[in-house]
Amino acid sequence: MVATRDAVEYVFPPPHPPDAIEWPGTPLGLSNTITRTKSRTSVYDKTIDSAPGKREALLNSALQWMVDHPGQTTAFDVVIHGIRVRAYTNSPHLIDFWRDNWFSPNDWQAATGVPPPERPAVTVLAFGGVADQPEAAYYSRAANMVIFFNTSYYGQLKSWVLGAVGRVLADEYGIHSLHCAGVELDGQGVIYIAPTGTGKSTSSYGLMQYPNTRFHSDDWVYVRYLYQTRDGRLVGPREIATPDGSVVRGYRCFRWLDEHPGVDAPLVALTLDNQDLSLRTSDLDVAAGPRAYAYISEKVFYLRTNLVENFPEAGIDLAHAKLENVPDVTPAFLATHQRLLDDLTRLVLESRDEATRRYFSELGPDEARRILARLYAFDNARAMLDVTRAFGRERVFTNPLEPLHVSALFLLKRDPSDEVVLERLSLNRFMERLLIGNTPYGTREIAYNNYRATDDISEKRYIQALEARAAQEDRPLYEVMLAAPDVPETLWEEFELFRTMYQAAACYDLNTILQRDPAVRDKMEAVRLTMKLIVKALRARPPQACYTLSTYRQFIDE
Repeated sequence: MVATRDAVEYVFPPPHPPDAIEWPGTPLGLSNTITRTKSRTSVYDKTIDSAPGKREALLNSALQWMVDHPGQTTAFDVVIHGIRVRAYTNSPHLIDFWRDNWFSPNDWQAATGVPPPERPAVTVLAFGGVADQPEAAYYSRAANMVIFFNTSYYGQLKSWVLGAVGRVLADEYGIHSLHCAGVELDGQGVIYIAPTGTGKSTSSYGLMQYPNTRFHSDDWVYVRYLYQTRDGRLVGPREIATPDGSVVRGYRCFRWLDEHPGVDAPLVALTLDNQDLSLRTSDLDVAAGPRAYAYISEKVFYLRTNLVENFPEAGIDLAHAKLENVPDVTPAFLATHQRLLDDLTRLVLESRDEATRRYFSELGPDEARRILARLYAFDNARAMLDVTRAFGRERVFTNPLEPLHVSALFLLKRDPSDEVVLERLSLNRFMERLLIGNTPYGTREIAYNNYRATDDISEKRYIQALEARAAQEDRPLYEVMLAAPDVPETLWEEFELFRTMYQAAACYDLNTILQRDPAVRDKMEAVRLTMKLIVKALRARPPQACYTLSTYRQFIDE
C-alpha cells in the first residue's frame, strides 16, 4: 500500500491476510498496527434514529456475528468523566487501545476516590469481518449506542464515543465536551480549540517548555461551569424545579439563571467531586458569573506522531509507545526532507535530556533519521502516549476529577491571508468563529469539532442559511441565530455552553502564521514566538487587543 506526502512516497506494508482490516506494520515502538481504514469510514450516519427499524437491524447484525463466532468477542468497561461505557469488539487492536486510553472502573476509583457508576450509559459495538455490512459507523442518540463495522481505525471510534458521552453530559449535567488541548501556567489554565493542522498539540507542548507549567490535555476536555455559593462552595447547576412547575435540566440551566435573577427555586447541583447537592438557586452568587473548570478525559493520550516535527525530543517516548499507522519511508522521502531531518537528528543527538541523547546516539544518525522520518511522514499516524514519561508525573494532571481553572481560551486558525495574529474577541465574533470555523484544508468544522454526535450535514446547511440571512439583514450571525425560531437543538446546546464559556474566560483569536514574518528564520522560531504571544496574553489579559504581523512583537516586549 503506497501513499504520498508532497508527491514523495511512503509505504504501508500490504494486508496479511489480504482481507484483513488490521495487520502488523514494520516494527517500531511497542507495536505498530496498520489499519485498512486510516480516517473516517466511507459510510457514516449519526441519524439512524430517524429511520424506523435501522438501529434494530444494525444491532441484530452485530449480535448475530457474536452468536455465530462464540468466544471471539471481548467486552471491556471504561469510565469517561463519570459515564460508564461498555465496548464489545473482535478487534485486538481496538480493544488494546481502548484499555490503554481510558480509565477502567478500578482505575477511576483509584484515581478519584469516587465509585464508578454500576451500569453503562453508552454502549459500543465494533466488529470486523461482518459480511452483510459495509465499512461503516453509526450512532443512535435514543439508545446512546455507537456501532462500527469492518474498520479498526481507533481514531474514529474514539471520536464517536466522545461525542456520544458528550451528549449525555450536556443534556443531563450541563457539562461541556470540547475538542481542545489544555495546559496550566502559573496556576492559570489555557485551552486551545483548533481545527486539524493549526497547532493545537504544538501549542500545548510548546507551553510546557516554560517553568511552572503542568500538562492537562492534548485532544479533549470536559468543562464544568460553576457558580460559587454564598458559603464559598463551587457547584454546577444540573436541575432546577421552576416556580411554574417545569424542570430545567443540564445546559438549559445557565440561561434560566441569567433570565430569572432573584427567583428562588429548588436546585440540584453537582459538586467538584461528582456528588449531587440539593440547594436553592438563591444560594448561588449568579451575579459574580460562572467559572470554567476543565477536566481530563484520557488516561493515556492518543495523539499524532508528527509531533516530532516541532518537538523532536518527543521521539524517544513515541519510539517506545504503541503505534498506529506509522509507515515506512522511501529513500526519495529521506532525500526530499534531508534538511529538516538533519536538523531533527542534530537536536536529538545534542538533546539536554540524557535519555534522549543516549537512545538516539546508540541508534546512530542514519537510523535516528529514519525513525524520525517515519514518525512524521504520515499526518494521521498515531501513538498511545503516556505523557507522564515525557514531563514527569508531577507535571501532568492524572486525576480525572482534578479541575483546571480556565482563565483563557484561544481559537487557533492558520489563515495566511489575514494579517491579524492575536485578537481578543467580542461575543459576536467569538460565536461567529465557532459557527463557521475553516480548517487549513478548506473544510468547515462547527465549533472546530468533528467529534460532535449530531447530524452535522444538516447543521452546516442550517448555518449556511443563517449566514445568508445575516448578510441580507447586515446583522451579526450570532444575533440572527438567537432570533431564529428553528435552531436545531444540538446546535443550541453547543452554543449555550459556549456563551457560558465566554462569560467565564478571556477568549482570543490566534492566527498561527508567524512564519510569514520576514524576520522569522524557520518554523521552530515561529513556534517559540507564538508561545511568547500566548504567555503574554495569559499574563496581561488585555481587555481589548488586536495585533498584526507588524505589531505583535511590540506586545510581546511590553
